[in-house]
Amino acid sequence: MMRFIDDTLGKWTRHFFFVLVRTYYAFFYNVGASGKELLQQQPGTLILATHVSRHDGPLISAILYSTARVRPTVHYDEYHKWAQWFPMWVAGAVPMSSPKSWPEGKRAARKVETLGKIHSLLEGGNSILLFPAGQVRRQPEEIIKPYLSGVHEILNAEPDTPVMLLRLGGLGAFQPAIYDLFWSFIGRTKGRRHVSLDLKPITLDPRMELEAFNATLEELLNS
Repeated sequence: MMRFIDDTLGKWTRHFFFVLVRTYYAFFYNVGASGKELLQQQPGTLILATHVSRHDGPLISAILYSTARVRPTVHYDEYHKWAQWFPMWVAGAVPMSSPKSWPEGKRAARKVETLGKIHSLLEGGNSILLFPAGQVRRQPEEIIKPYLSGVHEILNAEPDTPVMLLRLGGLGAFQPAIYDLFWSFIGRTKGRRHVSLDLKPITLDPRMELEAFNATLEELLNS
């Protein structure tokens, strides 16, 4: 029943949100995307993205919407905020992590459940969007804390999962703000902010120790 609802009412609702979000970004951002055609040829991809602003999730999902169904991962706090829950549910977002106040057994069970859902979605041809650093960048470069294990565990369980790296440019507080002249006809000196999305396939070795694995991924995100 849930699958039927998702394929009917859910699909139309996603299209409605897609039109709203794409219209917003078309008005205020000049977005260029390279490599997204590769994603169309490679369903079930794990997309690892830099995290430069709070716009990242909706912007990436909107730009890639017509190319592939991308299911973003979000922290459970963000997913369960009352003002955000419905659009995240419609988008098929996957809540990650769990409250630290939970008993260890319950947290471990939630982690197993979440990883199982991610693998099921990947096997079904959905692409998963994940921000390895886990939070919006608070410094010029991405920093992946050594204990963050999501990407490592996903690839350990399914080493053949295709992986793509997505770098966002021009959107974050530590990135140059360059504008076009889209709004010059009404006297505004700033138009739409130029934003770039660059997707490219990468190879990661999940047999590496977690800390070394994260260091390698961090270097790729910042290169």
